This record gives sequence, structure tokens and C-alpha cells, in this order.
Amino acid sequence: MFQPLQSRLSRRVFVALTLALVAACAALAPKRPDGPVRLVVLHTNDVHGQVHPRKATWLDRQNPPPIGGLPRLAAYIAHERRALEQLGLEPIVVDCGDWYQGTPEGSLEQGLGFVTALGHVGYDVLCLGNHEFDHGIANARRLAEATGSRAVCANLRDPKTGERLDWIQPWRIVERGGLRIALVGLLTPETPSISHPETRTIRFSDPAEELAIVKRELAGRCDLIFPVAHLGVDESLAVARAHPDLPLFLTGHSHTYLKEGKRDGAGLVVQTGAKASACGRVEMLVDGPTAKVLDVRATLIDLLDEPADEDRVPEVERICAELAQRAEVGMSRVVGELATPMKAGRGPLSTPAGNWVADLVREHAGAEVGMHNRGGTRAEIDAGPVTVRELFEMLPFDNDVVLLEMTGADLESVVRGALEGTVHSGLDYSGLVAQARASEVDGKKRLELVRLEVGGAPLDPARKYKVAVNSFLAGGGDGFAEFSRSLRLNQDPALLRDVAEAWFARAKGPVEPPADARIVEVQQ
Repeated sequence: MFQPLQSRLSRRVFVALTLALVAACAALAPKRPDGPVRLVVLHTNDVHGQVHPRKATWLDRQNPPPIGGLPRLAAYIAHERRALEQLGLEPIVVDCGDWYQGTPEGSLEQGLGFVTALGHVGYDVLCLGNHEFDHGIANARRLAEATGSRAVCANLRDPKTGERLDWIQPWRIVERGGLRIALVGLLTPETPSISHPETRTIRFSDPAEELAIVKRELAGRCDLIFPVAHLGVDESLAVARAHPDLPLFLTGHSHTYLKEGKRDGAGLVVQTGAKASACGRVEMLVDGPTAKVLDVRATLIDLLDEPADEDRVPEVERICAELAQRAEVGMSRVVGELATPMKAGRGPLSTPAGNWVADLVREHAGAEVGMHNRGGTRAEIDAGPVTVRELFEMLPFDNDVVLLEMTGADLESVVRGALEGTVHSGLDYSGLVAQARASEVDGKKRLELVRLEVGGAPLDPARKYKVAVNSFLAGGGDGFAEFSRSLRLNQDPALLRDVAEAWFARAKGPVEPPADARIVEVQQ
């Protein structure tokens, strides 16, 4: 069909302008380097407010050396930065989340002081962790802002609009050696079940799906993409396998010590353990013209040495010293004594620490059954005098004790979910014994619930029981919805660690943690 001259001219003008714009954008895009590029990434995760060095009992049980702490970590990064600068290089420095929760120092001002110290370490980005939400969304936003616009997370969306939350950027692009590297934050979608209830008003999109969206959005804007994620190692490997073109996946959350990283059919997944005990170091060789990764290797540096004076970071040292001074008030006070160590754990069978806390809540509330989630027990206590600090570090969360009325059927559902692995965290019990049959699936031990007893009698599904739990579980935490829909009979505002201190005060002489099995394997 014949088109008017004006229409044809308009179209030609539009095409010409479009081509000119594309050419201009291409001209503005930085030219990749001609030769190979060496990249160095320094990474941390799950620092959890660790100001002081702690005892490395896993290295030497009898004479554990002091390891880690934020001042040592900051000094190591400063030392490496200066050494690389002499070679004409600059490291990429990232943290994979869970910044402050877990120590008296980290908990001051709901994490603000410690996160301020993190801001002086020299991170390029810090991914949000689930514990950044422990005091609600407003505090998580406050902490993100305190990082100086270095906080990232791409998979937090408004459930109504579908848009990303506007108070945190999804990624940050840095340039090293002439290459543009996008550092993309990703947070575990299980956060709403293991953190503050307010997180249930946020949509945590699937990390693999969000990463696919991010890659489309970043097309032409960067040369390499490195996820900086607060996901466990298994979840990270699954996401990495869905995106095999990504050479490196930095992660946290599961506190896994990966000395040389892990591949398993994907890009290299790396994680440093926890509590600022080690710093991860990744070395990468990249072909400049194509941005193709030629080699990538990882290792972990245990922070066992006191730093040299020239490596110390004065502002980190100053803030940490101030936090330590403020937090130390009353922390060294001895509250009791243990005859044997209070051991914790995440395995399928009973743990002494978990059993003890379950006994605490049951006794305190006057209940028939007590339960405690293993994720709520964050440290072990050695035999000997027990201090307020040790109780805090074992039970750092501001949980109190809730008395519920539950049906036997709901109790059975809770125990089955915990034993058979259908929810996030295992449970320990008081007043209840679970008999389970063990099997092995894919090289891992699995339990199947066979029988439940309460007070020595078989569980009655129709009967109502008085059950004591911490307030995190009472709100449906760790995916136990049965607790949240049960009738609340009472909630005592005394914090769980204060209940523990009072228990020690009543004890006379050294006490033994409970050693009886409340999850019993049977051969049926």
C-alpha cells in the first residue's frame, strides 16, 4: 500500500534516531581489556555480631586457640587490600548476611552499632540475612541504610504490586581490571518461617527464578554476575545448577565451612563457616576480551593470628571496643556450674542442650510437655562455671515462654514434621518420648515416627495437653503452624535466658545436663 511521504520520512527518521542511539550506547560501553584479568574476591557470612575472638575448640579441645572476631577480620581484609594494591589489583569484598544477631555486643541498639562497624570494614556489598529481620522490617531497613547503600537483595517483592521493595537495591555493579561485575543479593525464601512475623507481608521470590530476571535486566550492563546470597549450601547448589553460566556463587546461612568450595555440576559455591572465624578468598582468571572465566579457585583463611598494628582498622577497633565495654556490664557474673558440657546439635536424635531448654520451659510454665527448636540454641557451654554471657550466647534471641493448649493430634503432627524432616528445624522435648524407626535415604539418616508417649502414657489424639514453647515457636516459627493456631493460655514476659539463669540460681552445686534419650530408635 502506498504510504504518504510524511509517514515514510517519519519512519526513516525514527529508524535513524534508533540506530544512532544504539551506536551511542555502544560507544559509551566500556571496552573490555585486551588480555587476561586476575580477580580476587574476599568473602564472609554469618558474622553474627562477633566482636571478640572465640575459642576454636574444633581445632584443639583441650587448649583451644582464640580465633576470629571483627577486628581481626577487618585487619586481614585491610592487609590483603594493601598487598593487592602493590600488584595493581583491588579486591571485591562481600558479606552474605546475618550481620549482628548472636552476641551481647551485636544486639545493642538492635544491631545498629555492630552494623556501623561493618560499614568500616570495606565491603562492596552486604546481602541481607534472615536475622536482619529479627526485630521487624523497619529495623531491617534501618540496618540496610546504615551500611551506606551497600546492602543488596533482589528477591524481596511487594505481594500487591509485584515490584521489588524500594528500600534496598537488588545489586551493585563494581569495576575491576576493566570488567564490570554485578554483585546480586538473594535471600532464602524460608525467612518468613524463621524470622519476625512481619516478613510474611513480603513476597520472597524463588532465587533461581529471580536470578533469571536479573540476568535479563543486566544484559549489556555488566560482564560477569556473582550472586551474593544468604542461602544454605544445598539451596545454593540447586540455584547454581539452574544457572551453569555463572562461575561463582557466594553464600551463607548454613554455617558450612567449605575449605575449597563445592561444585557438584555447577559454578563454584563458597562459604566460610560462621562467627568471623575465617575469611574466604577466591582467585579468578578471566579472559578480558570475552569475559570467559579460565580458572577459579577458593580457600579459607582461619583468623588465628593477632594482626600487626599497621593492619588494624582504627574505626572498627574503636566501635568494637565501645560495644564490648557497654555490653560487658554483668556479663562475667557466674550464675552456676556445669559438671559436664552442655552439648547442642542439629542431628535427628536428642541433644542435652535442647532437652535442658525444653525442661526449662515445661517447668516454668507448669506444662505437661515442653518443646524447643534446635535453631534457637546457638552455642554450647563447657563444663565449669557458667556466666551470664554464656547463657546469652546459647539463647541470644529475645524469646519468652508461652503456654498453649494443644490436641494430641496437633502434637503428633508437630513431632512427625520435626522427626521426618518436613519443617526447618528439629525439636527437643520434655515430658514426651518419641519412638522412631531409622532408615537411610541417599546416604542420610531418616526417621519415621512410630509411637508417642506423654508422661509415660500413649498419646491420645483427642485429648488436650498443656504445652510450653518459646514465643518464636508459638508464632508458627520454623514452619510449625500447629503452634500458632493453638489456644494461648499464658505468656510470661521473662526472657528464656533469664529463666535459665533463675534455674541455675536454684541449683546447688555442679549440675548435669539431661542425658536421657527422648527420641528413641526402635527396630520395628
